[in-house]
Amino acid sequence: MFAKIPEQSMRLIRWGFTLGWGLLILSLFYDPVSSHLTQPGQQFAASSAEGCFQFQGECLPLAAYPMGARIFWGMVLPLTIMILFVLGHEAWRRICPLSFLSQIPRALEWQRKRVIDEQSWLGQNALSFQFVLLFIGLNIRLLLVNSDRVLLGIFLLLTILAAITVGFLYDGKTWCQYFCPMAPVQIVYSEPGGLLGSHAHTAPPKTITQSMCRTIDRGREKSACVACTMSCIDIDAEAAYWDNIKQPERRMLYYAYVGLIIGFYLYFWLYSGNWNFLSAGVWNETNQLATLLRPGFYLNGVAIPIPKLLAVPFTLTACSGATYAIGLWAEKQIKRRNRRAHSPISPEQLQSRLFAVTTFICFNLLFFMGVRPTLGYLPLFLQQLLSWFAVVVSSLWLVKTWHRSLQRYHRERDANLLRQQLSRLEVDFSQLLEGRALHDLKPDELYALAKVLPSYSQDYRLQVYRGVLREALEQKSMTPAKSLSMFESLRQKLEISEAVHWQILEKLQAEEPLLFEFLHSSDSATTVYRPSANRLDGRLGRRSTDHSANRSTPSTLEPTIHRPFRQDVDLPKLDSFTRSPSSVNQAEPSDPDATRVDSASLNHRDQQNKPSDTSDQTTRWRDPNS
Repeated sequence: MFAKIPEQSMRLIRWGFTLGWGLLILSLFYDPVSSHLTQPGQQFAASSAEGCFQFQGECLPLAAYPMGARIFWGMVLPLTIMILFVLGHEAWRRICPLSFLSQIPRALEWQRKRVIDEQSWLGQNALSFQFVLLFIGLNIRLLLVNSDRVLLGIFLLLTILAAITVGFLYDGKTWCQYFCPMAPVQIVYSEPGGLLGSHAHTAPPKTITQSMCRTIDRGREKSACVACTMSCIDIDAEAAYWDNIKQPERRMLYYAYVGLIIGFYLYFWLYSGNWNFLSAGVWNETNQLATLLRPGFYLNGVAIPIPKLLAVPFTLTACSGATYAIGLWAEKQIKRRNRRAHSPISPEQLQSRLFAVTTFICFNLLFFMGVRPTLGYLPLFLQQLLSWFAVVVSSLWLVKTWHRSLQRYHRERDANLLRQQLSRLEVDFSQLLEGRALHDLKPDELYALAKVLPSYSQDYRLQVYRGVLREALEQKSMTPAKSLSMFESLRQKLEISEAVHWQILEKLQAEEPLLFEFLHSSDSATTVYRPSANRLDGRLGRRSTDHSANRSTPSTLEPTIHRPFRQDVDLPKLDSFTRSPSSVNQAEPSDPDATRVDSASLNHRDQQNKPSDTSDQTTRWRDPNS
């Protein structure tokens, strides 16, 4: 939905949010106005039944205070999470002020053309690094900047400076992808998609999807993506979700984040000795720096002589560690029962459901432990209405996410790509479908149609499959290394062998090298695994009697490396992938489901591609047996 809003309009919205945020930061240093709204008897005044707020056994008087910190922590951040949860990342990423500010160097053409190597330490551990930054940020809030407006202002200015610096040093949305401490929060609340989020995998061809980087050139909107990361949430959030769902860092993030929420709000009670501190007097503690060495716990009327400087990280670490351990234990038990079930669900869908339940818990904990207690300035019926709204929205999101699966995503994506490619064929489908249109067909019907096209069935299947690969490369939603597994289901339904897959891919590389230019961020993205000769029964394209031969695993495949292209080199001439006596033949009766490539043609091609200088790896595909 938000992906379709013109970039020009979103720029105005981003400017509005950024200027508003700048005004809020300014108010943290000088605010002669908002303190009048918190005077006793006013709308936003601190309130308590005793007329004072309890803090470590003392009843401290309620006093007026400037509202900058309360607006930021109690209104702006909860609204941000609500946007992520309901509208999805595609809405927030396009209006986020910090993301906008990080792109200032690009707008001024100062940005350096560097990207993070995905094989580097940061590329491999970005999520863990961002989670550590989030953990540090929560500690800083409890210790220093929760209500101390000057320190909060300095903290926000330093964060903005860090975002702009990263935006200057690196291309693309490197700040958002690798450094932003809010990225883990965004992952939890916005993946695999918001309640009203769009689906990038069913978008029309050449669409600028979701929150993909974009620019305006001569009045036309165009993609500005530089592939700073593969499986990008801005291009296809659900694809990124399924690609990364098995990473151990994801389990750490989801399960430990529950403990961070619990520990954060629980500490207000552990620190003050009562549950009313958050809603009553916490915003009056304006000199938090002076409290670092004071008792950090107050339990049963006794101050525990552990300084606050140690009590805060201890509480957050203990709570997040406990929920992480509980989450891993519960996951192990549920997966064990799933394996024993007569109709087990897939591991990816089971993991997704566990994450969905965790997000549901996180959202409601955040609302009822953190947001709800601070809404005392609203009429009671509005407080009840917001509470019911939170429960209903989170429940609807849970139901929507519960039924998502990797298999369903693949079927929707492949069916959409098939529909697009079939519509380009010179075939009169109105006669074949008896009045039905292509968009009326279900995925299984589309697969069947692609397999039984009259007269030139095999040529059409190859043409359709080539179009699917080309479009995926054009949208930067895959790399050659991942293409075999990504389209395994579609390839099998169209009866396209692995050998033909690689031949089509190599022909695309030779004819349209610009499609492969974005593969510069890491060597792994440019490593293409081709079938090993000893696994294919002597001839490429023919299936071995060992059914594991078709599996795209490193144990059965050999790597072929290609490097980023240069414009000034001559690419090798490759044979056509379409059916001809020298290239593609019909499968033999003994192997009716296979599509075979003539071995002599491929051997001739390999001889052409063999480099004369083995030290030159910058422009050629290297044969694994050379």
